[in-house]
Formats: sequence, C-alpha cells, structure tokens
Amino acid sequence: MKKFVIDQGSGRLGNQMMQLMVAKRLTEDLPNFEVFGYHMPEWRLSKPVIVGQPYVPLLVRGGAVSPDHVYRLCRSGLATSVMMRSITVDYRRFLSREDANALFRPLPEEDAPGFDDAHIVINIRGEDILFGKSADYGPIPLTYYRSIIEETGKTPVFMGQLFDDYYSNMIRAEFPDAIYVPHTTPIRDFQIIRNSQNIVVSLSTFSWLAAWMSDAKRIYMPLIGGWNPEQRPDGNLTPADDPRFVYDLFPIRKWKATPEQIAGLTTESDFRRVTVAEIDALRDRASGKLLPKRLRKTTQLYLYLLMHLAGRAFD
Repeated sequence: MKKFVIDQGSGRLGNQMMQLMVAKRLTEDLPNFEVFGYHMPEWRLSKPVIVGQPYVPLLVRGGAVSPDHVYRLCRSGLATSVMMRSITVDYRRFLSREDANALFRPLPEEDAPGFDDAHIVINIRGEDILFGKSADYGPIPLTYYRSIIEETGKTPVFMGQLFDDYYSNMIRAEFPDAIYVPHTTPIRDFQIIRNSQNIVVSLSTFSWLAAWMSDAKRIYMPLIGGWNPEQRPDGNLTPADDPRFVYDLFPIRKWKATPEQIAGLTTESDFRRVTVAEIDALRDRASGKLLPKRLRKTTQLYLYLLMHLAGRAFD
C-alpha cells in the first residue's frame, strides 16, 4: 500500500479540512495510494498512520511547492509514500463543492439553521488574530461591515468569535441593533454560515470554506491581509467561476495591533470593489517575488526525493 500522509500539526480546523481535500484530490488518480494522518472528530473523520508499519516519506514542506510536482513523482512511481506538511490555500486544488459537502457532514445535533435572504450573516474571527501574532491576519475594519449593511439593506447578524475583547466590544457599540448569535461550538458556527443566504466571510479558512460550501446567494469577501492577492500571492481563494462572490480590495496591511491601528478599525474605509480579472492580474504581478522561495522549496523537494529513494532501498 502506498501512503499519502497528512501532518496536520497545530493547524486549525479550516486548514485541516483544506489539507484533506487537497490530499484526496491529488490521490484520486494515483493507483494504490491511501490518505492517512487526519483526525477531525468534529466531522467524524479520522485515519491515523498505521503504527509499526515502517515507511520513508517524501516530505512536502512549505506552501511554495506545486502539488503538480508531487503528483508527477507519485504517478511515475518514484515516490511511494508522501508526508504533506504544507497547506495549499488554493480552491483549484480542492475537491468539488459537491464532494466537499458530502465529505464534511455534521451530526444532526450539531447542525444549525442559517438566516434567510432578509439577513446578512457577518462571521467574526477574533481570538488569536487580534493582538498582532501574524502580520497577515488581523480584524476587519468596522467601516467595511457598515458599507455592506448599507449596500444590501439587510439585517446584520454577527456570529462567531464574539467574546469580551476590544474588537467584539467595538462591534457591539457600533451596531447595537444587530442580531448577535452566541458562540457554542465550531461546527454549529460553521453550519450557521453554511446554511445562510448572504454571508460576509472573516479572515479565516474556516469561514471561507463554510461560505464556499453553502448555497448562499451572495458572499462578500474583504481582500485584506492574507486575503490580499498582492500581500499573499501564494494563495487563491477567489473562484473565477463562482458568481456568488463579491470582492473588496484593501491596501496592503501588516497588522501589529498598535493603538493607531486599533483606533482605525472604526474610521478606515479605504477599499474598492474589484473583479476576478483584476485580482488575478494583481496576483500574477506579485507572484514574481515568490520565485526564489519556489525554487528553494522545489530543490528541497528533490533532495527529499533522493533520501526517499535511498531509504526505500533499505526498507
């Protein structure tokens, strides 16, 4: 048996779901490969690596290695076991929406109704991104929410990671008449988004997946921080073939949670509506800076391949 092993590490649920979809998509046409290494009890999906069964994996590390390289090495027979330690944040590498919805199903008691077309569900990500842990992740300006609410004329529903923190308190003060859904479990949050008709995603793979897997009429996506194609051209979550998505581009922002940045969350309104063609052009122009990393990671992949082949000789 040939193994495609996911090393999920400390990745959150959204990242783990993306890893599993990429692995399953890659191995669809690879004979005798089976996917191991995932454990998502929230979705009742688990397949640990078989203990005591030796194997020498081809390591795939970092997000700059094209899955096509890995596929060709496996298809050719040069690689018979793979350990994927990277996260491919690219919708073109995922399962189809239909297959994703069939794979990730909640228990009946974990399901939750969404909101109809008279409402717009605004998913909030807080917690770890509020305090400058990563420059590519930070809270979305409240002026953006105000703009979308005014544009749509729909009743706002705030849900997700709303706790007793500065960002949640700013939202409650800015939108006192909105509906607030208390957080219970991640899956119930996921299902509220997934079952709603109008959605504003947060800067979160979890949030994006729930919206993408939904039957929503409109999905509003702020291209800020890690979603900005100029800031992070190594990802692609802007489907060219999905007319439900509406994109608003922000300037490049490195979030450090300074007092000035936090104060600006209620005043900054520098964003504009963009098309997928514009987004792709921005990503293509910015992707040149990834070339050194891609070359380094691809070279590293083939060095790992040599180690893999050497290890197989003694396996």
